[in-house]
Amino acid sequence: MNPIQIIQMLKSGGNPQQMIQQMMNNSQIMQNPMAKNAINMYQKGDMDGLRTMANNLAKERGTTVDDVKSSIMQQFGMK
Repeated sequence: MNPIQIIQMLKSGGNPQQMIQQMMNNSQIMQNPMAKNAINMYQKGDMDGLRTMANNLAKERGTTVDDVKSSIMQQFGMK
């Protein structure tokens, strides 16, 4: 599953559980420790952990989660 497929699934009102299942079946994603950790947090309902991870990743890249979200939405004509 590539990022375009994820965006399309979200845009079409796709089922997040189904998207996570597809990601778990993708060996390339599951070999990435950070992605695997994020999926595990999602499955456990650890939204605070996911939020912290997203904020930390954005901060490392000199941006914010809101800026990243806005940028992605603009690229796909969602805003």
